[in-house]
Amino acid sequence: MRSLNAAATVGAERDEAIRRAVGREAERRERDLASLTAQCDALVRSSSEVRYMINADWSVLAQLSGGGFIPDTSGGNANWLEEYIPEEHRDLVRAEIDRAIRAKDTYHIEHKVNRVDGTTGWALSRAVPLFDEHGEIMNWMGAASDITDRKASEHAQRVLNEELAHRMKNTLAMVQAITTQTLRQAASLEEGRVAIAARLSALARAQDILTQANFAAADIRTVVAAALAPHQGAAERIVVEGRRIDLASQQALGLSLAIHELATNAMKYGALSNDEGRVSITWGLVEGVLTFDWIESGGPLVVDPPRRGFGSRLIEQIVGAYFDGEGRIDFEPGGIRFRLTGKPSSS
Repeated sequence: MRSLNAAATVGAERDEAIRRAVGREAERRERDLASLTAQCDALVRSSSEVRYMINADWSVLAQLSGGGFIPDTSGGNANWLEEYIPEEHRDLVRAEIDRAIRAKDTYHIEHKVNRVDGTTGWALSRAVPLFDEHGEIMNWMGAASDITDRKASEHAQRVLNEELAHRMKNTLAMVQAITTQTLRQAASLEEGRVAIAARLSALARAQDILTQANFAAADIRTVVAAALAPHQGAAERIVVEGRRIDLASQQALGLSLAIHELATNAMKYGALSNDEGRVSITWGLVEGVLTFDWIESGGPLVVDPPRRGFGSRLIEQIVGAYFDGEGRIDFEPGGIRFRLTGKPSSS
């Protein structure tokens, strides 16, 4: 009897030891699971603003932590698609859901989203399926990041590229016109080469101004100064006066070419071809209308030419069109006068 009691005692002690060991192992595993869960949660929170859980067929959003980006959901939400996704992107989201479910694959998409503040933003959303023991999807765990700023930057870059391409085409068209018309009227290839080089240099100086201004706008004072730079020898006889007015890119290019043509003609035949002549350059803006004047005085007697050359047509027709206005040259005996009227795009 005594031996039976001893055996029972040993058995009980062994069972207790096993229970304690199992309990310690269970506690260890619970701690490990809690630690892994915390690490997983920290990883998600450090890499995204939104965390969510949704059922197998994506019909009910179980819970969502929006992180201040989109509204939270703590209970089942069967209207999540209408509440969170703008109508224009709902079909995109539905298509990706269908694909992910059929393939039992990661849901991954960039889409617009309705934000907490009532505005529309962009989210990068990823969700992975959780499977049961039979390999069927039980639910999905997902995370999303606010990519609104990135999408805005990408859009701005596309707009900039399109604008640069447009301006490049306009510039090349202008270069083609300058080259073709100059060669057509040149008395020799050398004369044409020199004239083309000078006109393209004027174009390049204006382009430099636009590049420094990020192609947004160019101050007319800077455009005038750059166009007159090759004629610094006569700077003391050129009076420039006018307020700051911003010009669009094509307007800056056109005005630069006009000033180049006027200054070149003045140096060769007009007010800057002698020692007494003067040039007055003034401009102003009244009720949104720009008036730009080039007035020569004190130079040789001016005779109205029987035929207008490319330079004159460029000044009057092309430049005037850039300002949706008019350019006019008057060959008055006392000196050439040019007036440009129009509307700068920034006014």
